[in-house]
Amino acid sequence: MAGWLLIRGGLIHAMGAGDPPAAPEPRSDLGGRLVVPGFVDPHCHGGAGHSVYTGDPDGVRAAAAGHLARGTTSMLASVASVDPPAMRAAVRAIAAVIDDGTAPNLVGIHFEGPFLSPERRGAQTPGALRTPDPEVLHGLLDAAGGHAVSMTVAPELPGALGLIEEYAGELLISLGHTDASATAFVRAVDAGARSVTHLFNAMPPLEHRRPGPAAAALLDPRLCCELVVDGHHLADDTVRLAHRTAGADRLMLVSDAMPAAGMGDGTYRFADREVTVTGGVARLRGTDTLAGSTLFVAEAFRRAVDVVGLPAADAARMSAGTAARLLGLSDRGALRPGLRADLVELDRDLKPARVWLAGRRVSAEGQVER
Repeated sequence: MAGWLLIRGGLIHAMGAGDPPAAPEPRSDLGGRLVVPGFVDPHCHGGAGHSVYTGDPDGVRAAAAGHLARGTTSMLASVASVDPPAMRAAVRAIAAVIDDGTAPNLVGIHFEGPFLSPERRGAQTPGALRTPDPEVLHGLLDAAGGHAVSMTVAPELPGALGLIEEYAGELLISLGHTDASATAFVRAVDAGARSVTHLFNAMPPLEHRRPGPAAAALLDPRLCCELVVDGHHLADDTVRLAHRTAGADRLMLVSDAMPAAGMGDGTYRFADREVTVTGGVARLRGTDTLAGSTLFVAEAFRRAVDVVGLPAADAARMSAGTAARLLGLSDRGALRPGLRADLVELDRDLKPARVWLAGRRVSAEGQVER
């Protein structure tokens, strides 16, 4: 059914079905395109050839612009586990970009580590991993200058539960890169954890006698769970299982993107790691270990609808609404009067045709037009 949106002052002022009412604002006929809320990505390491955690502010801006151009109107910059001085320098660079407003879709920082399981480290740097240490965390928080939003923690590590209890009021604690049992996982949720980093990946598999953290995450209504829906991190039936079990209001389509998102196959070096991309799949060079994705949330949305078969309304909640609610971004994430006019127009192939940030059009280069 056709409908209309009226935008005033960067907000959705009114909306409805059928023909629009008379209004002084200029009109734009979208030609039957589907309009969805701007995508919200709580887990992104880079894109468009740039990493967010090399300590280079220009790289942060370029990566954020690459995602904005493809419909991600709000995102966290995810800092992977590297040596503490380099990690702090990366965090300071991201904070500086947020402060100067030159990446308008960048809303905060996600620490993916360094308090992660060595047994489930994935592409994280082994020597950079630490057991939970308040002093290390304080250094990261100081470097973030008030922009730290979330942190991934392995709950089975010594001191993890105490750290979660102490900081759950200040940071969104996400459980991941973990070798925990289901029991240890639930204890961490009791302590205040509220999210799961890339569900099923970098954690024990779901087995019939040892359901582990994956089953605990799906069954616990207190948790929201990330899914990397690129056709490589998860089988499509696994995504369908998660959707039927947890529902769209507890699932988030994230990119977990590395610098090669939007780029071609090849070898990429960033921070302290080297990644080979073949057929769009990123792996640590010389290994079979996945090293993030080359995904944009827009592509995850399209795959969720066209391949997995989820309703478009559910995919919209999973790519915007759930994460916005979890991150406390109460002014966005849905199409509703009073919310910010962050919009993505999708063509008939469900690919982004135009992007709007607070009612202003975004260029193909990810720049907000004045």
